[in-house]
Amino acid sequence: MKKILNYIILFGLFGLTLWLILNEGFIGNLPTLIKNTDKLYLLMAFLCLIIYWLCEAYIVFRMKRTLNIKGSYLKSLNVTMIGQYYSAITPFSTGGQPLQVYSLVKEGVPIGKATSIFANKFLIFQVVVISYSLFMLIFKFKFLIDKISLGIPFIIIGFLLNLLVLFVIFGFFLNEKLVKRNLGKLLNFGHRIKIVKDIDKTEERAYRSLNDYKNSIEEMRRNKKSTIELVIISIIQLTFSLGITYFVYRAVGLNDAGFMDILALQSLHYMAVSFMPTPGTAGAAEGGFYMIFNAVFPKDIMNFALLIWRFIDYYLRLIISGIITLIDFINRKFKKEIKA
Repeated sequence: MKKILNYIILFGLFGLTLWLILNEGFIGNLPTLIKNTDKLYLLMAFLCLIIYWLCEAYIVFRMKRTLNIKGSYLKSLNVTMIGQYYSAITPFSTGGQPLQVYSLVKEGVPIGKATSIFANKFLIFQVVVISYSLFMLIFKFKFLIDKISLGIPFIIIGFLLNLLVLFVIFGFFLNEKLVKRNLGKLLNFGHRIKIVKDIDKTEERAYRSLNDYKNSIEEMRRNKKSTIELVIISIIQLTFSLGITYFVYRAVGLNDAGFMDILALQSLHYMAVSFMPTPGTAGAAEGGFYMIFNAVFPKDIMNFALLIWRFIDYYLRLIISGIITLIDFINRKFKKEIKA
């Protein structure tokens, strides 16, 4: 039932977004816009998405090797695509990690090790994306202030939410009792305002997750060389992911803003919408893009650029990962029937 609700929300928001964009009146210019689009830059945007996936798979593969887990790179790529699909259809992208853990357990990986892999990956990525965005904010401060002054409050909220997650995780590692006490107060408050339904169940799930991250931090400390390597790969991965927007920008014939300018804007866009509670941040991602990139995309091109970016960055990701997930499901079911 929850999965059906996610699909309803996802397609409902997509339909609403599409309707709002088409009602802007650019539909008559669409054939001309498509004709004038540089297909080479579109291909490069798609290649950025592919490289992002390949980096993600390498991180999983490398972490498996660190924990002495056997398995090919292709299997890690398959697990990556399953995670991409379920993250895309669930609020806060919460569905990807559990399904990836499940996939590894089905391959014979102990559940503790499987959980450790994705807890480590999440921690490293969070540290990288926050550091990356802060660097861009400092490095391109004048440019950003001039271009996105209206979006600053949303970006600050995004930063604070991302930092809060890290503070809770690392705080639990440094002072478990303090975090438990404050988390208990927070859950009680959530229960009083009807956000948290079952305090005990939510508390147990939260502590279990925090313990997983605590073990992951200890694992990272023991394998410093591997951690540094994965941080570097994560920076490369994030750059290609954010770079999709730059190649969309060039594809529609624009070149006033540089590569670093677009990366800076997109990194802050990610901060602003990353914790929006809709599948694939649907609705928020489009609204945030319009607000932040309105300064560099002319009004007559903005909606078209938004459609291209969202299609490559999200819907194409959803379609391809969904096909791979379906094939994996069919293969597993076929193998199970043969064994039976």
